[in-house]
Amino acid sequence: MNLKNEAQQPRLLDLTAVSLYKDIWKLAWPVMLASGLNMCFNLVDTFWVSRLGAVMVSVPSLAGSLLWLFMSLTEAISIGTVAMIARFEGAGRRSLIPDVFVHSFWLALAMALIIGAGVSLYATPLVELFTDDAALIPLAADYLDITLLGLIPVFCATAISAALYGIGDTKTPMLVLMVANGLNMILDPIFIFGGLGFPSMGVLGAAWATLIANGLAMLVLLVVLFKSQELGVTSLRVPFNASILANILKIGMPASLQSAARSSTGTVMFWLVMSGYGAAAAAAFGAGQRIIGLIFVFISGLSVAATTLIGQVLGSGDKGLARLAARRLIVLGIGVQVAIGLLYVALAYPVSFLFLGDDPAALAAGVSYVRICGLGLALGASSSVLGGIFKGAGDTMPTFLAGFISNWLVKLPMAAVGALVFHLPVDIIWWAITASIVVEWLMLYVWQRKGTWMDREIQVSAS
Repeated sequence: MNLKNEAQQPRLLDLTAVSLYKDIWKLAWPVMLASGLNMCFNLVDTFWVSRLGAVMVSVPSLAGSLLWLFMSLTEAISIGTVAMIARFEGAGRRSLIPDVFVHSFWLALAMALIIGAGVSLYATPLVELFTDDAALIPLAADYLDITLLGLIPVFCATAISAALYGIGDTKTPMLVLMVANGLNMILDPIFIFGGLGFPSMGVLGAAWATLIANGLAMLVLLVVLFKSQELGVTSLRVPFNASILANILKIGMPASLQSAARSSTGTVMFWLVMSGYGAAAAAAFGAGQRIIGLIFVFISGLSVAATTLIGQVLGSGDKGLARLAARRLIVLGIGVQVAIGLLYVALAYPVSFLFLGDDPAALAAGVSYVRICGLGLALGASSSVLGGIFKGAGDTMPTFLAGFISNWLVKLPMAAVGALVFHLPVDIIWWAITASIVVEWLMLYVWQRKGTWMDREIQVSAS
């Protein structure tokens, strides 16, 4: 297929100054809905697990904290894949898209197997770093093992979704996740409490329900993938191309390290909460993270829209349009962060009561978490939108540096000194999180204004 014929194929996006808001909304709303459904995975799990007692919420929270660091590696796959496919889609070079996806898919599978096998060997010792509660340790270790097995469908589905995002199709992954989320909602109470011939599995039932739902999502996405004319993928076997793999990792790794910086400090923060303030505070931390995740339903949609839109616009060679798109995305991000962040501050008690109402200590800590972090989100949550601009351009080093500084040099020292040295109440942990959110946003905004992200090139050699 020659470049001329490739360029003549219609895009899913219009890519004009007049159509920018339409393109942004077309990309963003399915991701917003998908993020909401993904949050429902966590909220449904939290709701049903909390019926076993508020302290039981700390089991998936503990396992999740251990996995955050490794889950951040999906960014190394997804961001590199979206940026490259969006760039080639914008440039009309669709013949390169199948090769990019296949390299991404096998990289995702390899990462899932290596991480899952490696972490599983040390599941119990890792859990023991966070708690000495003899009742929680075996449950958390078993929950972690099940979740590690689930990395395979999660990583592979991430690669498929990233390819679809790159061409501007955010609706299909949303529809697939809707089906998976519905299955999870049905399986959760059945597996946790028993029914329809299944034994009562307690908190572990939530892990199995999510694993099965994610497995279904991966299988359906694979079927969709091979039917997509825009992607043109007909096989999972292509000639190895070192430059494609190198570009995926070169673009994706800094973004992954940014997520790892946040996730690793998040794991340490959970340890500070669990070891210094007890299981009730840890339950508040876990429930609060799920509650506060609502804002990222909207922000994630704008972030993916930024990555895809900026990538395709830069692929078309129109830097002026890229600059205009960035401005509009930032304005939308600020509007969302202020509106929802202040809403959290106002409604902290009733939303926290839904998950922590049976434990007064956990409820008090949860309310303060939502209020304090809600304020931080109102001031700087749209750093994800700014990050999406850099990711779409393939210039992800700024996102890594901003994430590293805000999390490792601001959040963690502030929390550790407050908790371990001055023995302040658990609120110091929440304030440290808020400070890191604001610092990260400010750094990315200043960097974006420089405009160097528009000069990033993505070159692929012949295999």
